[in-house]
Amino acid sequence: MEALQQILKTQGTNVTIIDLEFKSIESLEELLPQLANFSNLKELNLHGNRLSYLPDDLSLLDTVEVLDISNNIFSDLGQVVDALSTMPNLIHLEITLSSKEEEQYILECLTNLQILNSQKVNGDQEGGDETLEQQSEQQSERSMSAVQDITLQQYDLEQMAILYDSIREYKKEDQEDKQFDQQIRAIMLDLQSKLKQNNPDHLTNLNILTAKFNLYEICFKSIIKYFKANDKKLDAIITKIHDMHLQIFNDMSNVISNVKPQSKNTSQIIENKKQVNQQQQGDKTVENRLRLELSELQQQNAELEKENKRYIDLLIKHSKGDRSSIPNSEHVIKQQNDSYQSQNYSKNHQSSSIQQNNTIFQSKQSQNLNSVPQQVNVRHLTLKQLKDVINEIYESKQKFDQKCADSKLPRETMEQHMYTFLNQKYGLKSLIIEWATSIINALKKYSAEDNDVAVFGKILRNECDEEFRFVQTQVKNTMQELLKMYLRGKFPLKHQAEIKEMLNQRINGQLYEEEAVDIIKYMYNQEDSELLLNKLKSYYIVPSKNPDRRLTREEQLSLLQEKDKYKLEYSVFQKIILDFQLKSHEKYLKKFILTFKQMDTDANGIIDENEFRNLIDILNFGAGDLDIQKYLNIIDPYSHQQITFSQCVTLFSSESVPGSNGQLQILQKISEQ
Repeated sequence: MEALQQILKTQGTNVTIIDLEFKSIESLEELLPQLANFSNLKELNLHGNRLSYLPDDLSLLDTVEVLDISNNIFSDLGQVVDALSTMPNLIHLEITLSSKEEEQYILECLTNLQILNSQKVNGDQEGGDETLEQQSEQQSERSMSAVQDITLQQYDLEQMAILYDSIREYKKEDQEDKQFDQQIRAIMLDLQSKLKQNNPDHLTNLNILTAKFNLYEICFKSIIKYFKANDKKLDAIITKIHDMHLQIFNDMSNVISNVKPQSKNTSQIIENKKQVNQQQQGDKTVENRLRLELSELQQQNAELEKENKRYIDLLIKHSKGDRSSIPNSEHVIKQQNDSYQSQNYSKNHQSSSIQQNNTIFQSKQSQNLNSVPQQVNVRHLTLKQLKDVINEIYESKQKFDQKCADSKLPRETMEQHMYTFLNQKYGLKSLIIEWATSIINALKKYSAEDNDVAVFGKILRNECDEEFRFVQTQVKNTMQELLKMYLRGKFPLKHQAEIKEMLNQRINGQLYEEEAVDIIKYMYNQEDSELLLNKLKSYYIVPSKNPDRRLTREEQLSLLQEKDKYKLEYSVFQKIILDFQLKSHEKYLKKFILTFKQMDTDANGIIDENEFRNLIDILNFGAGDLDIQKYLNIIDPYSHQQITFSQCVTLFSSESVPGSNGQLQILQKISEQ
């Protein structure tokens, strides 16, 4: 959904309130995975949509405390309540009810509710003023969120054009194209001139809404004109509806225009109150507990690292030819695992002798693994099992990063957190080593086959930043949206359900060459498009149809039309696009990665303040002492002297410096040098 994608793009995944009020949402099935990305989401507003049911399992929304689903079209309250019962932290619910019995039913089923339809559950009048103030603040935040979503984008113009084409096709007229273009140009120029004015936010949004209204007014007038000439009775009815609708919109516009901006004093009071509330929410007990947990984990990790180092020293000894004292097979497996970690990932305590023998470790690993599989339980993960583990690690890392931020502690690298995750999940050293070995072997096996696996492997090796996985997710969503738009444009008369079914068939099966070409040309420039289209040529297939029965004339015609059309597996198409994105990103980061590795002498993906300053000096993008201090305040505000590779990439992607053609992102300037 565009609103969620816009929030993810502009505000990231740390927002606490999402407002999807009056978005014509008919189902939450497709939105749930996107909503689950917002790990700190506390309040979700779905007021005034077209929901007739809720997904049976809403446990993905495990952080949501406030939910507004009022003014929807639910047909089965029992199903809705059963679905809401899967939300573990829901304490405030807004829902449209028709009787006291329904209210009582909800309270009996949802025992954790504290507030139902703005009323405290089993509460009295005490604290009533406070409740009203909280409701006022929540409503204000919702309104502000809704205001931020008011935009007029290319998608809106495309939807209006599709609607106008449908009307024109119904009227069977082709003479209004020039007039249509002139009207759109006039509306957009008028909006552009108004947006240049320094108006308050509510007037700016009113101007955008007015432009949207005027765009659809073109369609309204066109259909009225048709009925005026062909059906006088229907013309009178539609004209009256149009006039009343126009009058209501004008009255609302006048009301909004006369709204006075909020006074500075009121804004200051609200801001001060928010700051006080935030300070009151600080819980020292939780902070101390988190610090204690982290201290225990760090101690356990230190013990594991000492033990790993002993096994690595043994492996060095055996790799040089001394095989007389090789330990039992369980120890061999541990050595193999740690040698692979020392070569590719965990290099926190790596000595110079280990670095000299990296090639030897890699050549010995596969031989030793094959020699003792029957004595040690080395798991052979399937691709699905590996991806499930990767998603668990991602989710754990996101929550752990938030805990570190709240407790003012340094972040871990993805490789460090993989062992933290395994330690928390299994505890036993033998199981940790067993699972680490299995994950590493599976990464080597499936990296070439699956892009998600390849990205995770590169993140572990500090060859790609952690946030890039969100870019890949966005690319997948964009591909599906473009395919959906293509199908809508090609089949304008088909119902939305039919379009959705066609889309699912394409995603789970094959798509036509023309569809793949349209998506690629929309997403990329001419040079990249030609490169990708050439890659696709070797993957096209021509479907062979040998019917075992006589076909009707219509079926024969359809077969003739499709027999020369090339098709492509959607999964293959998606992998080609994602691999291209990954290679482009690697090329974009190439110079930065090489320089970072020069500074990261212990190759653990972490540098200190002095190494960070040296990194900036070598990159030479024109940063002064004040700039470097500003970067350090952002990336290491509490001077832990632990700055990760991903933190550096995120910082240099968000900060800009002067370039030849204006301001440039720091990473862009580095890549162009």
